[in-house]
Amino acid sequence: MKKPILTLLVGAAALITANLGPALGQALAQSSSLSSTQPANASVGVASLRGHAVTDASDETLNKPTLAVPGGFQVSWEEQPPMIPHPIDKYSINLRQNGCLKCHSPATYEAAKAPAVASSHFLDRDGNRTNGIAPRRYFCTQCHAPQAGAMPLVENVFQGR
Repeated sequence: MKKPILTLLVGAAALITANLGPALGQALAQSSSLSSTQPANASVGVASLRGHAVTDASDETLNKPTLAVPGGFQVSWEEQPPMIPHPIDKYSINLRQNGCLKCHSPATYEAAKAPAVASSHFLDRDGNRTNGIAPRRYFCTQCHAPQAGAMPLVENVFQGR
């Protein structure tokens, strides 16, 4: 079974090369001759706006303090999710636990002096009330992001209200 599939792939590559020209053929030849020590996802010649890898621990942007603004942050559009005014890098949010709910759940928010999870987070997509956080709202960082005092890498020209 492997041989017919391989034959099909080689034939398809030959047809594509013949139809799309020598530039594609050269690119295919270069990609197939990559060193076995080089990872398949290596980004050769790709530069970051940061000047280094995003995962670099020395990244100044990652080490900026988060900002707590009295009264919250100004919103740019109606229904904009609030920003998170504290670090969340130690919080675990997965299928088994949500670190945000330690302070923001209906049972704990008063003692923690934290804002409660909005009532909209207890509604399913049809508007029916659920017993707990609705699955579509469980992963907080899908919508909410920590606010940091970092300068943007690219100018933001968005104009809200």
